[in-house]
Amino acid sequence: MNTKQMEELTGITRQNIRYYERQGLLEPARDAGNAYRDYSDEDVRRLKLIKMLRMLDMPLKEIKEVLDGTLPLKEAAAKQQEALLQQQKQIQAAVEVCANIRKEKSEAIDVDSYLDRMEHMAKSGSVFARIVDDYKQVAEEERQRQFSFYTDQPVNTAGRFEEELRKWAGEERRKFRMVRPGRYPEFTLDGVSYTAACTVEQDQETKEPRTRIVCSREDDEKVKKEVQKNRRAVFQAIYSIGVNIRRHRFKSILNGMISMMTVVVLVFYLGNLVSARGQFEELPEAIPVRGTVMNAAGTLNSGLFIRQQVLDMVYTSPHIWKIRETAELVGHMTQADEGAGAEELTQADEGAGMEEPMQPGEQIEAEDSAQPDEDNGSLSGDIPQADEFRILGINDLGSVYEDCEQDLTWADGWSWESFQKSRDVCVAGTAFLEGHGLEPGDHLSCSLEHYIRAEIGLGLEREELKPLEMEIVGAIEDSEAGESMAAEVMLPIGAVRQLYEENDKVYFASSLRFTVKDPMKLNELKQDLREPGLTPVVPGSPENYAGSALRMEDDVFIQAALGLEKSISLLEGFLPFVLLIVVLSGYIVPHLLLQGRKGEYAIMRALGTSKRRATLVFFAEHMLLAACGGAAGAVIGAMFGTADILTAWMVWGIFLCCYTLGAAAALWMFGRMSIAAVLTHQ
Repeated sequence: MNTKQMEELTGITRQNIRYYERQGLLEPARDAGNAYRDYSDEDVRRLKLIKMLRMLDMPLKEIKEVLDGTLPLKEAAAKQQEALLQQQKQIQAAVEVCANIRKEKSEAIDVDSYLDRMEHMAKSGSVFARIVDDYKQVAEEERQRQFSFYTDQPVNTAGRFEEELRKWAGEERRKFRMVRPGRYPEFTLDGVSYTAACTVEQDQETKEPRTRIVCSREDDEKVKKEVQKNRRAVFQAIYSIGVNIRRHRFKSILNGMISMMTVVVLVFYLGNLVSARGQFEELPEAIPVRGTVMNAAGTLNSGLFIRQQVLDMVYTSPHIWKIRETAELVGHMTQADEGAGAEELTQADEGAGMEEPMQPGEQIEAEDSAQPDEDNGSLSGDIPQADEFRILGINDLGSVYEDCEQDLTWADGWSWESFQKSRDVCVAGTAFLEGHGLEPGDHLSCSLEHYIRAEIGLGLEREELKPLEMEIVGAIEDSEAGESMAAEVMLPIGAVRQLYEENDKVYFASSLRFTVKDPMKLNELKQDLREPGLTPVVPGSPENYAGSALRMEDDVFIQAALGLEKSISLLEGFLPFVLLIVVLSGYIVPHLLLQGRKGEYAIMRALGTSKRRATLVFFAEHMLLAACGGAAGAVIGAMFGTADILTAWMVWGIFLCCYTLGAAAALWMFGRMSIAAVLTHQ
């Protein structure tokens, strides 16, 4: 059919048909007699396809590639769809700006403001889009720049090489012309210059060794101009890495799995090491070491005479905290405060046949007296009188009994801090208050006595102190405390010290307990405490009331610390070997996986790729797979709770550093092979 008929069938003007012919999109046959164009049905279909693609705003260059078969139609449609979507976004942004301009109340709009906004929108949306577009352009150029095919027969000579190239070009209906034959022949396909190389490798489908011919042409000049040189090189490398990973799927998966398992093992190993170190650091808090001043025999921990020199050493030591000091006194209710309750108590005791009260200064013989109670902190051996009660100076509520703070009720305006800073105040047990008809806010008057050592023997004596009047500022529930309640009335330890000073008496503490701040320096602390005369407890020593011995509750801590130190030392001892194994795996894995890819590397070099670039592509491929597999291993290790997420990622970083060393060594050895020997199958 002629041109007029083509116009009627396709709806395309004569001028456009001629233009498409000049662009190489249409090649109608010519009549042998008059050389008129003779369009076939295939030309009609081809012209309609051109019209359809032009209506999609597809460039003529891509239409020509579709018609030539170098670019699949679906791929071209997908590429054009992305371009149209990008245009759609730009048009939508322009529509929004137009809508905003229409909403302006005044005709004089702020042009600078709109211009800045539009430029910002263009920059924010174009940077990433430009990078993506550049990569797509480079990737498309790489797909067209290089292709390969397998031959059925070995290629051993230049003639055989040319024959296989001509055979493939004929099957693909490409115009072939040999420019320079040889081991690396140069030829043209459809007017485009290519260079070829061949090697023997395993067919990815049949797994049989076959000759593979790789053809490559120079970079597209248009892409060179449009994409920056450095960016283009990076995109080419990324594309090559992606292609290699897809071609060698099994090896890629194997590399990733080995890396993942290596990191999982490392996470378990280093997770245990970090956990052991953490337990070692937290050991002083988990297993506190406490010290108690006792008598030489270790039978008494309260009711003692602890010298000021010992107290000074304990309070000034940098290794000690949470000090609990008590000082015992004996109080006697005055007649005004005793009331009916006290009188009834006296009568009841007398009716029960109680012995007469001990008079001040009367000696208690050690052999006739009971031992002091270690639990309630009392100085026993005396028989309590009806008006007598125990007073305890304290600097910590735990000296009374553990968790007593919840049972303590303060009078209005009072707290533990204000109580400690005051004098002439006290806290009393609820049983004591009820028995004497008192309550918080009342005043308590009493005479005082304190214990002194007997001048003869090992007994104790009492010595009078000046009477004391105190305000009751708190009540502690002692109904459930039982024998653990140390005293009926409690004073601030500072107030007790002042009482001794006012009465010109030497102050002694009755009990002293503390917690070691840094148990790792336990030996230094023990050495310091020997200076004021504190010695280890010696069972069987003579009984006395002198606070001259020290008992440390450190057995459990020492055993736990020794066990953790042993575990940490063992784990740390294996650390160099573990890291060495990771380095070796980083060398062995790439070395084994690269053995079957010598031909691929040799072809890259033969087709003009520099040694540095080819090595970097292979190295980046293996490191990418190792990094992804290692990241998966780190996540798995963290999910199973072997280590926290920070430790897991630290392990991942250590693995990458070690793997990098091994992979670099493997690639260095790999790059030393002879390219000519590989390509000649020797």
